[in-house]
Amino acid sequence: MHIAELESKLGRKGTTVKIDENLSLTVVEEEINKLLGRLEVDVYIEHITSSTPSKATIRNAIANIYGVPLDLVVVKKISTEYGIGASKAHIHIYADQSFMKKVELRHILKRNEIQL
Repeated sequence: MHIAELESKLGRKGTTVKIDENLSLTVVEEEINKLLGRLEVDVYIEHITSSTPSKATIRNAIANIYGVPLDLVVVKKISTEYGIGASKAHIHIYADQSFMKKVELRHILKRNEIQL
């Protein structure tokens, strides 16, 4: 995949996806980073009656929303406020897996269960 293909996937801002009866995800912000060959996405996750979703769940949802392979999606951070049942997540979608492995920190890739 090339950076131009990632640019064509822009425009999902405001998209809400209901993952299950207790979990929904809304794309809040998306920005292309040409220098690092990635799409940077911020999402808002509502999980009022359940715990914070796993990185794997969020990665699958983002891969489906943007139509990209799962191995190009990296969940950088999930922030949950105490007692609210909502979280914010910052996600990177890369155009090239070999470049992703050069840019991302090893422990972040391990947390996302991406083979090094």
